[in-house]
Amino acid sequence: MGRRVLAVTALAVVLALGMWTVGVVRGDDSREVTAGPVPSELSMRPEPAEPAEPSKPSKPPVREYVPLVTAVAPSGRYFVDQHGRPLLVRGDSPWSLMTDLSADQARRYFADRQSRGVNAMIVSVLGSVGNGGPSDDGATHDGVRPFRDGGITDWNPAYWRRMHAYVRMAQQHGITLVLYPVDSWVVDSGLVPTEVGACRAYGRKVGEFFADLPNIMWSVGGDYLPDRASESGTEVDRCLDAVLDGIRRSGDTRPRTIQVSGGQPMASSDDPFWRHRISFNFAYTYSPTYRLVRRARAADPARPVVFGEGNYERENLQGNQPTTPETLRRQTAWALTSGAVADFYGSDDWEFRSGWQDRLHAPGLADVGHVRDVVEGLPWWTWEPDTEGDFITSGRGQAITEDDGTTDVLDSDLATAALAPDGSSGLVYVPTARTFTIDDSRLAGSVRAAWVDPSTGSRRSVPVRATYRTPGANADGDGDWLLELTSR
Repeated sequence: MGRRVLAVTALAVVLALGMWTVGVVRGDDSREVTAGPVPSELSMRPEPAEPAEPSKPSKPPVREYVPLVTAVAPSGRYFVDQHGRPLLVRGDSPWSLMTDLSADQARRYFADRQSRGVNAMIVSVLGSVGNGGPSDDGATHDGVRPFRDGGITDWNPAYWRRMHAYVRMAQQHGITLVLYPVDSWVVDSGLVPTEVGACRAYGRKVGEFFADLPNIMWSVGGDYLPDRASESGTEVDRCLDAVLDGIRRSGDTRPRTIQVSGGQPMASSDDPFWRHRISFNFAYTYSPTYRLVRRARAADPARPVVFGEGNYERENLQGNQPTTPETLRRQTAWALTSGAVADFYGSDDWEFRSGWQDRLHAPGLADVGHVRDVVEGLPWWTWEPDTEGDFITSGRGQAITEDDGTTDVLDSDLATAALAPDGSSGLVYVPTARTFTIDDSRLAGSVRAAWVDPSTGSRRSVPVRATYRTPGANADGDGDWLLELTSR
């Protein structure tokens, strides 16, 4: 996974699965976790002789409605909740939560992120050192392993009871999990299939086991860049696809994707094997996000675009500049005004390093939250991105024209915008101080305008006009601002 390489060049690591090979980027493996006790209801119990299937914790009482991602809208452009309402996905990336944390720690983490507006998380269901887990055999922090001696469908009930309970816990906090039943780091370590059929059987078992939980979207892969010779895919591709196919055969129709990457900007739809096997598009880039997000949105057929990974707080793969709150604001604001309907924040505590509890109050997440709040308060699902400069007519700045993954987010000054076709709402993100013009004839007569400081969320109303000048430094001392256009 690209973010795991700290200030060094990403290296391709070959994973062997019989004769199967795939390039995977790994980085720093060091980790230290402070793990608390596991409550008795999730602790290991004597395994029954029959049946061998793990039992599930009892279903909690029905709580008040909280929106969860349940499907893709008929237009293919965004996600909807259990009532069919558009749902902006506000994500976090605690990859190793399921295996690194005790139940009390997980509950604390879910509650904290819920209080900060997070409604989705990326997590792996099997642990490995590469995805931040305690070990390469898939085990939890206290040594509970996922499989017994009979292969990947011979489950250890204690492990899977815990996974089910954690997914349920996330549901209770209004959090949809982008759940990886297999990622690139567990192949041939925590998960060792003997052939593709075993992958499909494992997937079907996963789908059946989690069928009662409504808060799941599926993903496979990771920092995964196959040695692609044709559209037929590699053996590893076919195993990952078989896992998702097994989940579908269980009757599960929830959104699914793959994360493909190799240290360079890449979306799921860029991979010829996976292009028609996904229901949402995962965009991975550490460069200015507008370029890749626009390409992903233009892919046919239409699918929701998720800005799934970029620079993480306290990490920066470019190595020449730190990841600042401004970096994180830019990533999110550019993505959400370029066609993304979901974004995922991350920090260097994706693997829960020692002292992570003291770093929960991250300034970058607060700033990203301000941007998300502005977007969520508007009818974002109606927006079309201003990719051709028809709305911002001058003063846009310079877009990057080539993207090999080496351009730092702070090295671009492009202003981006998204606008409802009827002109009733829109949003402009201006990353640096300037004067710029818009085609105000495209706005409905009832629209009002306001500058929003993305570092605090504070607003100041301004007249709707054709020419604007950014209002100086924001509260963080930076030059980026949001121009909110709304008829409400």
